[in-house]
Amino acid sequence: MAESTGLRERKKAATKAALSEATFRLAIAKQGVENVTAEEIAAEAGVSTRTFHNYFPSKEAALLYDFEQTTGQLLAHLRERSRKQPIWHAFRDAMIDMRFDEKFDIDAMRCREQLIHASPSLIKEQSGQFMALFTEAIDIVAASTGTSKDDLYPRLLLGAALVTMKSSTEHWIADPGDRTLAQTITEAFAVFERGITQPPPAPETSPDARPHN
Repeated sequence: MAESTGLRERKKAATKAALSEATFRLAIAKQGVENVTAEEIAAEAGVSTRTFHNYFPSKEAALLYDFEQTTGQLLAHLRERSRKQPIWHAFRDAMIDMRFDEKFDIDAMRCREQLIHASPSLIKEQSGQFMALFTEAIDIVAASTGTSKDDLYPRLLLGAALVTMKSSTEHWIADPGDRTLAQTITEAFAVFERGITQPPPAPETSPDARPHN
């Protein structure tokens, strides 16, 4: 019985992943998720439109399915790390543990970000996902800091951590340069930890790079 249940769950996950990937491909091809229909997504994935609606409430939810999946993994890493280290560092290291730069192609990540930023409906869907993440994570933060989830401090800390994770990832996706995602995340959390009211000092110019008179 357990084996058959496991098989059904794997098939369900595979179907959801196929629908999400089909939504992404069509949104790229048609320059926006608003220009894609549920019928087209279902046909692209080789299933019925009814199957699509059984798995996803909207096209936006389908396109952002990978975020929903990674949220659970991030919370698991955060919960484990918060038992061993300060919560701010636990957020940083839990995010690094996700290894997004190894799991996902950077060009696909960049295309996804562009789709989201150009679509009010995707922005709204992603905001809802972040609120769901906030609701799940606030209990971890409160337990780690010995506060109540209704107190101001854990809510401020969690909000700052989520913004830092999102901003550092988007910054790296836009222009990674020669830095890894882990380095960018580490730098972003360090900036917040030092204090955000003043910008960090500009990097020193090497002697060879200085203009000669």
